[in-house]
Amino acid sequence: MDRSGITATVGERKDWINKLPYSVLSYILSLLTIKDAVGTCMISHQWRHLWKHPILTRTNLKFDIANVFGGKYTRLFEEHEEDNRLDFLIDQFEKQFFVRCVNEYLLLYRGKKVDSFKVAFFLDAESTAILDKWVRFAIKKEAEVLDLQLFSRSCTLDTENVYVFPHWLLSELKASTLKHLSLRRCVFKPPPGFDRFIQLTTLCLNKAIVDPVFLAHLFSDCLLLESLTLTNCRVGSYLTIGPSLRLNDLKVLLCVELERIEIDAVNLSSFEYYGNHLHISCMRTPLLVRYFYSGSSKGALAYALTQLPSCPGLETLHLQIWNNLEDIPQTVSTLRNLKQVNLDLFVPNFDLGSVVNILKAAPLLEEFIITVRPANYQGDVRYYPGFSHDHLRKFKMQGFQGKWIEIELAICILKIATKLEVLVIDPYGKFYNGGGRWTKLSCYYEEGNENEVIDENEEEMILDGIEDGVDLAYLYWKQRASVVVRERLKEVGTDAQVIIL
Repeated sequence: MDRSGITATVGERKDWINKLPYSVLSYILSLLTIKDAVGTCMISHQWRHLWKHPILTRTNLKFDIANVFGGKYTRLFEEHEEDNRLDFLIDQFEKQFFVRCVNEYLLLYRGKKVDSFKVAFFLDAESTAILDKWVRFAIKKEAEVLDLQLFSRSCTLDTENVYVFPHWLLSELKASTLKHLSLRRCVFKPPPGFDRFIQLTTLCLNKAIVDPVFLAHLFSDCLLLESLTLTNCRVGSYLTIGPSLRLNDLKVLLCVELERIEIDAVNLSSFEYYGNHLHISCMRTPLLVRYFYSGSSKGALAYALTQLPSCPGLETLHLQIWNNLEDIPQTVSTLRNLKQVNLDLFVPNFDLGSVVNILKAAPLLEEFIITVRPANYQGDVRYYPGFSHDHLRKFKMQGFQGKWIEIELAICILKIATKLEVLVIDPYGKFYNGGGRWTKLSCYYEEGNENEVIDENEEEMILDGIEDGVDLAYLYWKQRASVVVRERLKEVGTDAQVIIL
């Protein structure tokens, strides 16, 4: 007899799951995708309608590939999204099936209110009537979060093939409840003075055609706006940000038409820029504490550094430089509050020794991460008399290739950072690309990088140990170069922990 007093015959199958309280079963079903939850109706007659209440009363509605076609596609979608290659999935999922499923769900929906409404699928201007219907549903249900992520095989962005966001539908309500709006591959063109975004705190536009006139009045029409993201958008050549007392997070990424940005946001704390070299003027951002800058034109690095004195409270700086030859100037304005620096060096013939100039300009720096990729680095980092840094705690080099000058830089840091706690050498790593995206690094080590030629017998021993799928570059690194680097760093007397991955 079990503890409940129910006698069970030996070998009898116990149906424990159906004995669970309805509230527990309902909660479990609410965690499933729509497709998988509906599929539970096939379990038994008792489960035929069990899925309906927890699914049809959800307040957070999400219609994407995983929810409509099944959770088994979640990882597939995420992998292609990371690589920005979602167009490869367009032929795997039937558009009419997706539309029919969403329409049927909304027809059966029994909830009185929707908190968030998201659609992520391959839809464009041809689906305007359908998308308008779904947006109207979200607005009438007083959604606070509206997210339309529309994908297409086409790389072009023009008004003929892109959905026009129906801002006018917001006028159907006496008061707008919308607080967070995110649009991908849409035309966004509300008229100046449009008063239905008065509650908006977050606006995120990706691959959108945005009316410059609306942007010019954005902060007078959206007085509560705290976060603005513009990624791959057509916004014109001139962008005015502010004046704003609320904006604290700004991202302007890969908007190729832009030539000039003017920023007036006294409470801005985080700013990300990624694109061609342009002029950022009137940077009234006295409370900025985090700055990410990625530039690919000549002079981008020096220009970014000239902006920093207007940000006296800056604590985190991430500089990412692509393609063009330039070094860090010997004289950089003092950054007294800077605590963390990430420096991504994707340029040829860079003077690697010039990174020490960052240490000279940031006396309170605690963490310094450098990311390198294959390049013909140059310079001399062996001799810096009379200079020491008393606050640096962590130094990391990722994408480390074992080149002699990289080793010399590591030795230099061990010598001048008197309070260093850990130094990390990583042949792999990952770097931030703006907008929440990260890129993983491959191992680029080649034999002889550290100026020691591998002999034939040693090479044969290494090759004999290779298994299928093993990264040859990393194998050479682990079996040979990392040993050389470790021995070189041991020559420096230091209390810091040296980690070679």
